[in-house]
Amino acid sequence: MRGGKIWSTVVDYFLVLSAIIGVGFASGKEICVFFFDFGGASIVGLIAFGLLYVYLFLVVEYVRKKLELNTFNEFNAKIFGKLHKLSKFVLIVNFAITSAGMLAGADYLFSTFFGLKYNIVSTILSVITVILLIGGISKIKLVANLIIPIMIAVIIINSIGNITPENVNLPIIDKNMSMALFYGLLFGVNNFVAALPVLFETKLKTKGRLFVIASICLIILLNILVFASNTFSTNMPMFELSANINASFYYIYFITLILALFSTLIICSFNMYKMLTKSNKSLIVALLVVIFNLMLSCVGYSYIVKYLYVVSGIISGVYVVILVVGMLICLLKYKMSKKKIKSKIKRFKTNLKIKTSDLKFNIRGKKR
Repeated sequence: MRGGKIWSTVVDYFLVLSAIIGVGFASGKEICVFFFDFGGASIVGLIAFGLLYVYLFLVVEYVRKKLELNTFNEFNAKIFGKLHKLSKFVLIVNFAITSAGMLAGADYLFSTFFGLKYNIVSTILSVITVILLIGGISKIKLVANLIIPIMIAVIIINSIGNITPENVNLPIIDKNMSMALFYGLLFGVNNFVAALPVLFETKLKTKGRLFVIASICLIILLNILVFASNTFSTNMPMFELSANINASFYYIYFITLILALFSTLIICSFNMYKMLTKSNKSLIVALLVVIFNLMLSCVGYSYIVKYLYVVSGIISGVYVVILVVGMLICLLKYKMSKKKIKSKIKRFKTNLKIKTSDLKFNIRGKKR
């Protein structure tokens, strides 16, 4: 029984990680933009990111339990009230942009390295995505548990292999402290939106959630130290630096990037799918989701990264701010209603005591 619970926790752990660790994370591009570009202040951004995730992960679970909300759609409707349909639409757009970026990124990588025509790889990935969506969350978890452990192992090996302590140059004092703080929070917000619906598909307890956050923070810290001790010139620094280990590992890291693309694509497509249908198996909805994402990816990888990712970031930021305010309001209403119920019970007990004492007095009076 205990072994089954441990295995279930491990499965859920890797599922949540798959929603956070995407190609931007694995390639090192996100870590550069959101953390390392601010020098020593990147540590401040990392701490801000970690604290934000601790707060969001634990508060969401607390609200979910207190308000007895079993699914993400129920949670979203409760928190956003009359605006829940708009919030759902906004999230679907956000997930579509991310999914399209993954498909376009796959085409870009294979066309650059192997000369394949655009839309070939993205079409193959789309077909696999449809199959997994129809298979349900159990198939998604299976894929996550096959992909994510390999990805994490390769990323950590690459990081440790490229850290040279004598060359680390990361000044502690930095003038960009406030911007580092802002970008650390922005990174957290962007990735949390993708992870939020997935949290409702897991049974991770507090310790499991904290372990997810600690794992992410450790990988980010390792990447920061790698960048502080190396020079790089491409938009995929961790991929470029993987060649420092050996030629074979360079190609292994290429495969890791494809796995990262695929894991993010699956999670974001699954989020869209679950928000559009209550059915566990709807081929029509699965096809609509995948075809829309495939069509959106045709605008090109550079266009999506340059323009649509900005839109996605703004959407995520606004959503999380409203989410936090909404959760606080719901908790306040919950506590107030609980107080009212307690006061009503207290009044009822008081009235009952008064009536009981009056009844006893009347009985005694009749006996006399």
